[in-house]
Amino acid sequence: MADHELGLTRGDRALLFGGLPLLGGLAGWGLPALARWLLSLPWVPFAGPLRLVRDLDSGWGLVAIVAAGVLLGGVLGLVAVHESLRVTVADAALTFVKGDDRRTVERRDVDHVFVDGKVLVVLDRQSRQVVRDRLENAGSARVEQAFRSHGYPWVAADPYETLYRRWVPDLPDLPAAVNAVLAARAKALEAKSAADADELRDEVQKLGFTVRDVGTTQHWRPLVRT
Repeated sequence: MADHELGLTRGDRALLFGGLPLLGGLAGWGLPALARWLLSLPWVPFAGPLRLVRDLDSGWGLVAIVAAGVLLGGVLGLVAVHESLRVTVADAALTFVKGDDRRTVERRDVDHVFVDGKVLVVLDRQSRQVVRDRLENAGSARVEQAFRSHGYPWVAADPYETLYRRWVPDLPDLPAAVNAVLAARAKALEAKSAADADELRDEVQKLGFTVRDVGTTQHWRPLVRT
């Protein structure tokens, strides 16, 4: 069976590559008017730069600022596509590409696949979250069909949902090492450092537990061997 590619659709890409440059161009076109309005106020910081922008309201100056907006929108579109998760579903393995990172999960190592909101989750046979990442269009029937058609064990919800408990600092039910890692991860989440949070989730799993985020809180459970 042919492989399935999941992630941004052609329509999504067209919107990013067409819509963002358009919005950037419109923003550039409107900047002189915005600068003019700001300069009409009794006091405004950065008056000098604002006067320069105000004077770009016609001719080549306006063309340049609109072109800059279009270019910036195009760059943002490229970054958005590059940083979005792409999944290749094949009979033998799953391939995940995000930014410059690429990883493969063999079919024999997959025990459950499901969607948690807008997040795709893949559990291995020790119930570790080998993949937990946002996938565009995660809730669509196409995603479920792609995994089912290649024989992956798709489930409607997390089979270990009832095992999760909310984490609080120095929880007595957890080893000190796990509490320490979760405390560090809480700081990473507060700093909105997704890469550090993902890395620390892996550290928690090495210690025999796993963690997921519910809003701004961490919830943990022990790993379950199957």
